[in-house]
Amino acid sequence: MGFLLVALLLGGVGGALLHHALRDGHVSGGLVCLAAAVLFAVWPLAWMATARIAWPLRDLANVAGEIHEGRLSSRTQLPEGDTEVGAVGVALRGVADRVARQLQDQRALMAAVSHELRSPLGRARILIELAREGTAPATAYDELQAEIDGMDQLVGDLLAAARIDFEALAPVDLDPGALARRAAGTAGLPDAAVHVGPDPGSVRADPTLLARALGVLLDNARRYGAAEVHLHVRGRLNRVRFEVEDDGPGFPEGTAEQAFQPFWRGPAGPDGARPHGEGLGLALVRQIAAAHHGEAGAENRSEGGARVWIELPRDPTPAAGGSEKATPKPAR
Repeated sequence: MGFLLVALLLGGVGGALLHHALRDGHVSGGLVCLAAAVLFAVWPLAWMATARIAWPLRDLANVAGEIHEGRLSSRTQLPEGDTEVGAVGVALRGVADRVARQLQDQRALMAAVSHELRSPLGRARILIELAREGTAPATAYDELQAEIDGMDQLVGDLLAAARIDFEALAPVDLDPGALARRAAGTAGLPDAAVHVGPDPGSVRADPTLLARALGVLLDNARRYGAAEVHLHVRGRLNRVRFEVEDDGPGFPEGTAEQAFQPFWRGPAGPDGARPHGEGLGLALVRQIAAAHHGEAGAENRSEGGARVWIELPRDPTPAAGGSEKATPKPAR
């Protein structure tokens, strides 16, 4: 509206001058007046329009520069609105919010991991000192191996989570039955523990990450279950579900969903002992499922024990003929 009013004002002044010049018969003077009127009308309007566009862009560039230098709190100064600059500001704020959340999660994760590593390192140091003094118990080497295995598992979980965060997935077509049997073999379970339903189809996933998820489910079932652990592979419409069942005590009431939170290890048992592990396993399983557009969940079985599952979409275009069926590598 401001541009329109200024244009009308300048146009009226120019028209009056032109009319006056032509009325007196000065055609050349009228043309000069017309050119001057156009010049004086276009120049301020162009300047105002350029300033109207440039100022928000300058502010946007300043805030973007502060975000580039690491001052993510400056994202609150980004412009908003229905204009193009506002749309860019909203998109840039979304990126900055995501980066801020990732940094916060990484700091929390590193703090928790450093805390979790201190305990096994401290126990390993004590066992080594006892071995040097010749007073170590007979089970010292087994205990030391268990501490090393626990730290190795923690590092492996962190590396798998880092691959998901950086979206470094390499999905291929996988045979769910073959993948389940290989995971069971790596976990030390017999072939009879694997039950593959009719026509489970094909699933497209990162073989290392999916093998890691199944390994976590089987390891938890063996650790917290009782005598029997079973792995079921079932085709469900357009999805493939891997279910691990055990005959142990199951989840304490109301904790099945909490078990998927990072570093959650459940309440202490009747003897006051806390569950083993760092509490990253099931959280990693859910991350792997989400990275493949799937789901993960847990529940107690009516006949006793727990059922934990991961469900992934079927490959909508299973490779035929010369397609590659990947053989998953065992997770470390």
